[in-house]
Amino acid sequence: MSHDIHKHCVSIELHSGEPKGKLEEDISLGEGLGATYVATPSVQVRKDKAVFYITDLFGITIVNHKLLADAIAEESGLTVYVPDLLGKPEPSGKGAVPVGEQADLFKYLKEKWFAQNPLPTTSQRCQDFIKVLKEKRGFTSVAVVGFCWGGRFAAELASHPEFIDGAVIVHPGFLADHNGNLNKDIVEAINKPTLWVLVKDDMAFPEGARKAAHEILEKNKVPNTFIDFESKDGSGKNRIEHGFAIRGSESDPIVVQARKEAKDHVVKFFRQLYHI
Repeated sequence: MSHDIHKHCVSIELHSGEPKGKLEEDISLGEGLGATYVATPSVQVRKDKAVFYITDLFGITIVNHKLLADAIAEESGLTVYVPDLLGKPEPSGKGAVPVGEQADLFKYLKEKWFAQNPLPTTSQRCQDFIKVLKEKRGFTSVAVVGFCWGGRFAAELASHPEFIDGAVIVHPGFLADHNGNLNKDIVEAINKPTLWVLVKDDMAFPEGARKAAHEILEKNKVPNTFIDFESKDGSGKNRIEHGFAIRGSESDPIVVQARKEAKDHVVKFFRQLYHI
């Protein structure tokens, strides 16, 4: 699978707001990884079920993820756990991607980051964290949502019925190669309900990959919903871009509305999955 990246993979606008959750050390994965951010709803409707939230390349360090986790928790009634799967950025390239200039980040990712953060390592950490949730917090059921880089791992987990009940995959990265071809092995293995929140004309997950994923899930009779976001400007360019749901603009009303709708779809999926 190619590690090609696109400009929107490293485009970021930090959002305003104060996180309401807290960091908990006792459910971190150790090995130099930090505490887990826990977003608890004011009314916890299903204490036996939880949401595992997988971030993008920037990791848990950016406030955007904490704010969105807070909103998902409050509106779904489920506790949301956002573990540190990457660690702090390090000069070697290991750890989360630091916020910085786009051109510098392209170079950083290609020359350092991918070599220091192999996909199989994160795949294993995701499985390990679900075990932590069940063993240390006593949850009997876990659902997952993954954004961009995290979308790939949400899709992988949807093939493990012993781990999760359903997955939301939001504008995923690393599920298609540099030619736009779907990683069919991952999608063929999916056997749990999935919601796909996608962007039209997304270079990271283009139309061909979307169509192939949908056809595979339909063929295998696995419950699936695909939501496509698009709002073209006068030149025909889609104003809703890869990464919008977590890193999109706070000043563009079109993007703000799309972010809200994407979050609403995520919440609806979890509430329906757990009959809330």
